[in-house]
Amino acid sequence: MKELRDAALKATLALPNGAAATTMNPSIDTGVAAGAAGAGVLGGQEGTPEFIITAPAMTVSQQPNGKTIKYDVVCADDAALTVNPVTYITAALTQTGANGTGAATATFRFRIPSTAKRFVGLIATGSTAGDASGSTASLEMLI
Repeated sequence: MKELRDAALKATLALPNGAAATTMNPSIDTGVAAGAAGAGVLGGQEGTPEFIITAPAMTVSQQPNGKTIKYDVVCADDAALTVNPVTYITAALTQTGANGTGAATATFRFRIPSTAKRFVGLIATGSTAGDASGSTASLEMLI
């Protein structure tokens, strides 16, 4: 497992207010153009990139009982994740408010194939009331 972290390979995402979605912008640039695995604009890419999602702990006002925030991993041809986006992992991580305490910090590690699109990011979708917009999740590429 890869463990080194580089601040330049980390992106954050403001979480949604209520039943809304937020998209990471900018996302993480893997440096590999679509269809050119291993021959990217930032140089060759060794192996398949590994990432970690970190979702923050939230209070009950941010994450009421039964409210979920679902984190989807999206790959696209641009940093804003708007050009040819593809959902790579649906609900890679889901946080649910419970027992009047909100939600605990959660993490999820994953790899993308060498043929994935160049930019990787997250879309967070809330299910109901509760304002988590003061919190941020992060996505880091491990090297």
